[in-house]
Amino acid sequence: MPARLPALLTEADLPGPELQAAALDGQVYPVGDAWCSVAEIDDAVGRALSAGASLGPGVVVAGRTAAWVWGARGPAPLPHTGFVVSPARVKHRSRGSIVRQVVIDDDEIVDVRGVAVTTPARTVVDLARDESWTPGDETRARDVSRRHEVTLAEAVGVLDRRGRLPYRRRTLDRLSRAWPAGPGPTSPDDDTGARAEHGREVSRR
Repeated sequence: MPARLPALLTEADLPGPELQAAALDGQVYPVGDAWCSVAEIDDAVGRALSAGASLGPGVVVAGRTAAWVWGARGPAPLPHTGFVVSPARVKHRSRGSIVRQVVIDDDEIVDVRGVAVTTPARTVVDLARDESWTPGDETRARDVSRRHEVTLAEAVGVLDRRGRLPYRRRTLDRLSRAWPAGPGPTSPDDDTGARAEHGREVSRR
């Protein structure tokens, strides 16, 4: 009986061509810039592990990458995005990843199988504050807020923790557009992020 593949593989485990061959054989599928065994479901845990392997220890998965971890529709937003908790100094594996130093409270970070990820509420606020906001980010924010039952009041509360931030009115306008009335998305993968909250290791710090 062939040995079961590890849950997550990167080019540190096998050369790229071998991983591609395994994918063609139906043994693995891509998760960000890593590969996951077909025996594992595509959920927040696998996505967080993939992002964490790319960003490296000491980096909090954030922004569009965190939204993807929490089940936002679409492919992984490569390069991955992360935060270094100010005033920490850590080394990270860049692989072109975007890592910024920020101030963030402990309760705005959750542990997903050993990988630090911004909470759904903090993730939505970070998307809305980003200078590169796009219609796709509005969709991501809406997906995350619906799947994890983040209210507009909770998001505004996270925003207000930082005091008088620049472009606050613009951020509030973007947040308000992420909470329109109407049914949620109906794609087959809609419960990707939510499944992890109930089925695998996601915990508050």
